[in-house]
Amino acid sequence: MLIKKPHTNEVLRVTFTITLCMLAGKLLDLNSAVYLALYPTILMTKGKDYSWQGIFKIFFPTFIAASCALLVCQVFHEHPFVVWTISLIFIDQMRCRADNPIKLGGMIMPTFNWILIVVFSQLDSFDMPMRVREILISMLITAVIAKIMVMLFPINKSRKAPVFKPQAVTYQHRVVTTGLIGSGLAFLMIADLISATFCMVPVIAAATQFSRDKFKDVVDLRFLTQIGGCALAAIFTLLMAGHQETIIFYGFGLGCLVFVLAKWMATSQGPSRDIHADALLATMLPIQLYMGNTSFGLENTYLRAWELTVTLSILFALHQLTRSRDYYDKKNHRCT
Repeated sequence: MLIKKPHTNEVLRVTFTITLCMLAGKLLDLNSAVYLALYPTILMTKGKDYSWQGIFKIFFPTFIAASCALLVCQVFHEHPFVVWTISLIFIDQMRCRADNPIKLGGMIMPTFNWILIVVFSQLDSFDMPMRVREILISMLITAVIAKIMVMLFPINKSRKAPVFKPQAVTYQHRVVTTGLIGSGLAFLMIADLISATFCMVPVIAAATQFSRDKFKDVVDLRFLTQIGGCALAAIFTLLMAGHQETIIFYGFGLGCLVFVLAKWMATSQGPSRDIHADALLATMLPIQLYMGNTSFGLENTYLRAWELTVTLSILFALHQLTRSRDYYDKKNHRCT
């Protein structure tokens, strides 16, 4: 079913995969339906190889990280400081192995899922083994739907994956990564603020960059995409106007929204494509997280936007403060 028009296959493939996975999360009534928005969006926007082996390489590290985090939390349930310390070791080891942009991108999902399991394990109200099982179920559903869509809307084989030279991961890189991510994890383990857990995604993305300029670029990009995604999710929620329990109407509206964002992404190149891809993820997450059959979830969407604004502002302030220090150090060095 190859359509000859440029980018059309990609747009339809992304649209149907994400929409069907999100609808499956609603229909199956999973406790963690958000994974059926997170995994298909990550797979369709970041994935390059949609063979079974390629999908396995994307999802397997994430599932292993979640399973290991669950084991650590179960064994050291009475000792949160030990859990936090082991988490720092895990984050540091992940950073050591991420020596190019592809590996940096591949580090985000395992690290984030580790943090999710650790944070939610602090509350006795969550059945964590069931959550890990739902992670596996969501991955299997995503893989099957993605494979079907790839068969219906094939990929252009002429596209080649970029090749990146490995870069040296210094102790400074490791300290910045473990310091920022570890501080965020410690705050979430202490504070009763479960809703802020998803704010760790931009923290992980920024903290793993190789340079200060890249750090600032990521923070600026996330300001645009994450806050904008919450705004789009809020508008979509208002347009549903209480009809989200009608699955056909909800699915059609959701599919149209995904189609528009996917079309913008498919027809863009370079940094612009990354902006639209991240905006797609930032829009789908609050819709799947907060929009129930009988509730709008607008308050939670607004809260998510506020928490993201605070988180990104802190990262921006840290960049500015350290830049000022570097500037004065260089100035004093020239004077001497």
